[in-house]
Amino acid sequence: MRHIRLLAAWTATLCFAWPVPAWNSTGHRIIAAIAYDRLTPQTRARVDALIKAHPDYGRFTRNTPQDPESRARAAFLAASLWADDIKGDPRFWDDTRQDAVPTAILPGFPEMKRHTNWHYYDTPYAPDHAPVRKPRPPTALSELPRLIRELGSAPEALVIYDLPWVEHIVGDLHQPLHCVSRFLKSEPRSDAGGNNVILARHRNPHALWDESAGNDPSDAYVNKYATDATSEYPAAVHIETSPKKWIQEGFALAKSDVYTFGNETGSREHPLQLPDSYVANARQVARTRIVLAGFRLAEVLNQRLK
Repeated sequence: MRHIRLLAAWTATLCFAWPVPAWNSTGHRIIAAIAYDRLTPQTRARVDALIKAHPDYGRFTRNTPQDPESRARAAFLAASLWADDIKGDPRFWDDTRQDAVPTAILPGFPEMKRHTNWHYYDTPYAPDHAPVRKPRPPTALSELPRLIRELGSAPEALVIYDLPWVEHIVGDLHQPLHCVSRFLKSEPRSDAGGNNVILARHRNPHALWDESAGNDPSDAYVNKYATDATSEYPAAVHIETSPKKWIQEGFALAKSDVYTFGNETGSREHPLQLPDSYVANARQVARTRIVLAGFRLAEVLNQRLK
């Protein structure tokens, strides 16, 4: 079966992209829920303390339960969305723009950059042998390993800042279209991880894959999805913790399961029509990737925040 094969083949070449989300809020919350429930008691206590000390903890705990355990779990799930939330937050500024004006550094934050280029590493893919552009740092490949290392060694204030980033980017790198940029002779600037491909029933492939886990961010849906999905994929003895290998897996999936519609880009007048079987397969592959992301995030945190 495809999903079993995908889970067993923990490996599958390496992402230049644009400030777009990977997974919607539902997908990121599911990954965080899977991870949180697999933290050791010692790591969970450490994680809870770090999240509580974050300057945006008040935002993480809006409309959350009052009992301490449920509130801590809810805050961890909310923190997994923070790196996307700040893209539209006027307190933060877009450091990828040459004309951007830095905003004032607020208490508790080491900096106020949005770091939109930390969310992906676009492996150049040229199925028709078009010229490509290789990615330049900063990228997820340059930043996530650094952030993970800092969890176990940096000053407390920096660890507090880094934790939501680690939560989020680990999830991002398990969405295949955050690990690829397709270049075609007809599209030499790349398709921006599927964003520049026009579909008939979905905005584009990137949006289709982002939404493959559903669009319901409620606790009931997230918890049920996490429980059901993890029951299908028992954790392996060895859990891969190398971001580089996660990217390699995502790139391989982009070639085998995302770009199955060929070297087409669609247009507003003639959008691509993808069969129902494509959408069904995307949902199954995404389910596998989300479970893997949750297992791997837990493993990283258990190793670095003992």
